[in-house]
Amino acid sequence: MPQSNTLQQVWPHSMTNPADLSPEHMALAALRHEIDLLDDELLALFERRLAIAARVGQAKDAPAGPHVKLRPDREKAVLDRLISHAAPDNREAVESLWRQIVGWGLARQGRMQVQVWSPIEPTRAFDGARLRFGAAADMRAVRDPQAALKWAAEGHGVAVLAINTEDAWWTGLRREWTGLSVFDGFGGAAIPTALAVGKIDPAALPNGRRVIVDVGGDAGDGGGIRRQGLATHHGWTLSLTDAPLSVGGAEGCVGAVG
Repeated sequence: MPQSNTLQQVWPHSMTNPADLSPEHMALAALRHEIDLLDDELLALFERRLAIAARVGQAKDAPAGPHVKLRPDREKAVLDRLISHAAPDNREAVESLWRQIVGWGLARQGRMQVQVWSPIEPTRAFDGARLRFGAAADMRAVRDPQAALKWAAEGHGVAVLAINTEDAWWTGLRREWTGLSVFDGFGGAAIPTALAVGKIDPAALPNGRRVIVDVGGDAGDGGGIRRQGLATHHGWTLSLTDAPLSVGGAEGCVGAVG
């Protein structure tokens, strides 16, 4: 392309005459023009993805009864693939951006409703949930974990509940709220301080550490599986394990975290 045409694209006539600019300013203008072109491409791809996400929502196979349209297994597999292809210095940015993209895609299937209960370190739980579900999610803090569990069990959305508290709401996952599954954890890279629960198809849980709720520590696993304790309450134990357990089995598996 002739240089004059390039200059016209990079520096419109309404602005300073390019002949009056220094080489440094011209180089900066050219880079900004390149970013503008990339932004146009990104916008077109993003809008195309949103349209396809809406079609995916219509085609999803869902469990019977009320549910949330989440596939944590699919999300984790896609995110792991993208991060593995990203340059090391870009991986954190890629994860954050991708979470936002997925969140807006899910919003085309119905805006995600998230209730957060965390009387201790509420900002950490809220920030973790916001990163996980994106800015498109409708998030609000609540005061009653049992009410949030009931709301999630009715299929209205997802509850993010702190576990570093005196309220052992998680024991209900083996009693009142057996239709709910843990599908993610927030607050720490190795040890979560809050868990996300929802009416998730067990087949859609992420391929990660299993969450166990049982009575008597190691009682009931029958195989001496290794566990990482998270909380205890009157003989009940909340823990993680790398063992490939099935949700609802004798071991007390109630979900998984990626």
